[in-house]
Amino acid sequence: MLARAVHPRGTDEMRVRDALGPLFADEDFQHERFAGVFPALGKPGLSPALLAMVTVLQFMCNLSDREAVAAMADRISWKYALGLEVHETGFDASVLSEFRARLAEPGRADALLDTVLDKLKAAGLVRAGGRARTDSTHVIAAVRSLSRIEMVGETLRAALEEIARISPGWIVPLLAPGWDERYGRKVGISRLVGRGSRKISAEELAAQFGADGSTLLDAIDADRAASWMNQLPQVTLLRLVWDQQFEEHPGGALVLRPAADLLPCAERPVSPYDPEVRFATKREVRWEGWKVHLTETCDDDLPHLVTDVHTTAATSQDATETTEIQDKLIARALTPSEHLMDAGYPSAANILASATRGIALIAPVTVLTGRNSKVATFVPADFEIDWDTETARCPNDAVSGPMRPQKSGMVAFKFPRRTCTPCPIRTDCTRSPLPESRSLVIHPRSIHEARMAAHRAQDTETWQQTYNKRAGIEGTISQAVRDVDLRHCRYRGSAKCHLQNVLTSIAINVDRLGTHYGPTRTRPRRPTRIQHLCEITGISKAHDHPSGLRQQNHKYKFID
Repeated sequence: MLARAVHPRGTDEMRVRDALGPLFADEDFQHERFAGVFPALGKPGLSPALLAMVTVLQFMCNLSDREAVAAMADRISWKYALGLEVHETGFDASVLSEFRARLAEPGRADALLDTVLDKLKAAGLVRAGGRARTDSTHVIAAVRSLSRIEMVGETLRAALEEIARISPGWIVPLLAPGWDERYGRKVGISRLVGRGSRKISAEELAAQFGADGSTLLDAIDADRAASWMNQLPQVTLLRLVWDQQFEEHPGGALVLRPAADLLPCAERPVSPYDPEVRFATKREVRWEGWKVHLTETCDDDLPHLVTDVHTTAATSQDATETTEIQDKLIARALTPSEHLMDAGYPSAANILASATRGIALIAPVTVLTGRNSKVATFVPADFEIDWDTETARCPNDAVSGPMRPQKSGMVAFKFPRRTCTPCPIRTDCTRSPLPESRSLVIHPRSIHEARMAAHRAQDTETWQQTYNKRAGIEGTISQAVRDVDLRHCRYRGSAKCHLQNVLTSIAINVDRLGTHYGPTRTRPRRPTRIQHLCEITGISKAHDHPSGLRQQNHKYKFID
């Protein structure tokens, strides 16, 4: 066969095709989880299995749509993996864009991953009861980074452009001098501030944006025939941004709100062209976009394959996603017996929830938080809790009053002031002023005991050896970033961002399966010149040589 003549050792996609057959079949897309992807009536379209595999190979090689179609036409290894004849020339590149739009509907991206995992489970490459590890990284959105003033100006410009596209005659009476300069092209502070015959400050420009936006919204509200404009996403976003960013001063002037009065980042859009994008910071990293959590298997006897992709808002905390990730693994019948995560994922509730699912959550547990975490010597584990009498005993043998439930769901043990004030070890216990007594606030019994058990376990050597396996997920994220550019979203919207993350993960699986099924080296590696000289002088022994074989009669030759 031509493909074998060109690639005697095979490529990753060829080896996967040989070992597992086609990853996708047209029958897979008739499953109810893909309902509506293709119409039941009308002329049959292109094979969905073909389009899915081309898209995976596209992400595997980090190609554009046009480059992917060209590769399908001229790469013999792709034709082999796709099951195409040599003379096949492909299709128009726009087909891939339309196919992705269909897969971006809710649930379909995960269904695509499920289809691949079903085939891997049948081949015994992934299984339940093994070991899994999870970590997250940031994904930068495909939008321009805007300042607050540029954000409000660009939001107004987007609304004006959409209304002008649909009903240009309605907007003509609103046009005023200066609108062409402010909204004729993309808004930029450097272009609009301090230019022209009249110098204008950034504050004046923001006030002008506020007045122009208010004029547009008032005109829509005053015209009953224009009420349909309120249904436009750009106008809806304009009202939201004006409510969030502006406040009215005496006299009716709109000015930007102080930064301290703004809503949290999780509630504020940062771009009118992708309202789902949020701004977030993590240590020294600042970005606008999303966060993706990758989960992979890490059993010693199987290839390490991605089994779950979880895309969230950039502002979401890792600990809030732990349970949902595990629920998705359970739904796929891939429940791990051990789940390795970093310190951002575990919480007291997550530890207990994992235990009830039969999953051992292996992650560092922080037992002391808040203002006392940097100065206090004692931790909650140093206090003896008597749940039967609902009291606590401190390291100095003082007994607390009765346990009191808190509105937050925690429970508190308050120690008497007469005991805490003269206590000789008080400075190691709390930062509260001397007249006050010590209060111990912990989780309810079931959660507290699970948390303390996890804290004790992480000091053992066995736990440390198991947790060392978690570091491998960093290599997976590095591979996704360097090979497939995971951290830069190609598309707009969280649905397409999630689809990109899923396709990236499937591409990584194909690459790793190709390595898993690849040929092994049967001949010893040719020694370097230094190894050869050490051997002939007797410095090196046969078992020290990388090949593990004795080199007889010094028959190695140097090839220049």
